[in-house]
This record gives sequence, C-alpha cells and structure tokens, in this order.
Amino acid sequence: MPAANSRPANPSSFDSSDEEDDQQADLSTFEISWLDLSDVNCDEKLGICGLPGCRFKDTWRSLKHDLSCMKNSGVEDVFCLCSNGELNKYRVPRLLQEYGDADIDVHRYSFPDGEVPSMGLLMKMLEDIRTNLMKPKKTVVHCYGGLGRSCLVAVCLMMLMDENLAAEEAIVKMRELRGQRAIQTVKQYNFINEFRQQLEKYKSENISPRSLSR
Repeated sequence: MPAANSRPANPSSFDSSDEEDDQQADLSTFEISWLDLSDVNCDEKLGICGLPGCRFKDTWRSLKHDLSCMKNSGVEDVFCLCSNGELNKYRVPRLLQEYGDADIDVHRYSFPDGEVPSMGLLMKMLEDIRTNLMKPKKTVVHCYGGLGRSCLVAVCLMMLMDENLAAEEAIVKMRELRGQRAIQTVKQYNFINEFRQQLEKYKSENISPRSLSR
C-alpha cells in the first residue's frame, strides 16, 4: 500500500477529479496561513496558501478534500494567480469550475511564476481584495506554492493600507508567517522595495486614479 502522499503508478491515466485516485492522495488538512491585518485597520485576516488539489512531483493532494477544508475554514472568495497552463501542469484543470461548484467566488489575476504583475493588474487586484476584506468576506489568495506571487501581493496590500509600513518590515512579517522562502526572486524583492515609487508613478499617469490608500 503506497504512502498517503505518494503518486499512483501511472498518474497519466488519472484526472484530478477522479474519486478513486483520491484514495491515494494526501488527505492531511489543507494549510492556509492567515495574515493578521489589524495593524492596518482591517479586522478580517487574509488567507495565503498553495494550489489546492495540486499533483506534481512529491505532492499528490485531493482537490475535493482541499476544497472541503477551505469551506470548513469559512473561505468565501479566492484570488487565483495561476495561469491555465499551470492548472493543467499541476493537474487541476477544472479548478475554477470546482470553486464555483463549492460556492466559492473566484477572482482571476494570473501572472507568471517568479515574476511580478503590472501595476495596473496589481492595483485592481489590491482594491478588489481590500473591498472583500472590508465587507467583510473571508478571502484567500494563492499561486502554486503560496510563497512567491501570493506573498508579493499580500506585502503590497499591507504597504498600501499602511503608508508608514516599510518594505523590509512587511517582508519580515510575511516570512514570519510563511517561512523564509516567502518572496522568492530578486525581481519580486526589488518590486516590493520600489512599490511606493511605482505607485506614485501609476497614479500620476492615470487621468482619474482611484484613491487606493484611503
């Protein structure tokens, strides 16, 4: 009998939605890290996690189980940063539909793994996340591993909501929550350190910029 998180002998013959395949999947609790935003005047926490139902290399999880864990945690909205290519690669091609079937609202803001978003995409995403949190709605953001892109978005959100929060302080807080691998690339690290400068440039280049720091 294979270990709980081992891969089937012939994974190509399975789809991520196959119930019989779930018998060999890792059914441990799906981990969501909850970022405390009380210091930036938000009572609701933001969830950060990896890709639910992911099946890649040594990771072999059940999408059905992971969505159940998310529902049990009260998750109402998910911001997915993965591309369609990634969802296929990690064997959850119907993830967005599965979110809908689970009554979880999904917001799609994809950009490449290890990369950074455009300022336009980021600002729209941050405004949508903050609107959700202030309602309040229990909201989660995820990429593939929940360490690079997701953490970048969360750090920028903290800096947007607290104009006095230094980039390094926000990164430290994120690494305390998600581990030292949070913020994975030099490009992402530099983006965060230049975030406020780029934000001012973004505002000045838009004729009717929305007030994103209120």
